[in-house]
Amino acid sequence: MADFSIRMKNRLQFSNSEAPHIPTSKPHQETLIVELRGDLLTITERRADGRLGSRIYAQRAIDLPEAFIFTILPELPSHVRDGSFFSALGTVAILATGPGEPRRLRAVGTDKNSGRYHGWIFDAIEANGPAAQPRSC
Repeated sequence: MADFSIRMKNRLQFSNSEAPHIPTSKPHQETLIVELRGDLLTITERRADGRLGSRIYAQRAIDLPEAFIFTILPELPSHVRDGSFFSALGTVAILATGPGEPRRLRAVGTDKNSGRYHGWIFDAIEANGPAAQPRSC
């Protein structure tokens, strides 16, 4: 899979950290900026005012014919500095699509950033338009 930077419309649902793949809330719509650079994937919240929010990092783990699988990183890679880092555990899949079809992303994860464990599910599809301004790591 070649490097990319895209904007995605996400259906976020929360879940129980003991069964993070089972939603416990209604879907919430949000916009994500998803970037792949080499084997490092980032998923960044894009706020309603256009500013960028928290950023999840994931490392490529497995390439399959139907999906590219990434492991969400609980710590930043040693060569990266990022004040927007969001510590989490989980898995991301970028689903293989045909030429001209929008990319799909599915993720399931957990975090303890609010002081107690939460689970969440992403179900995102590529949207049209520019992703974001370039950022430095």
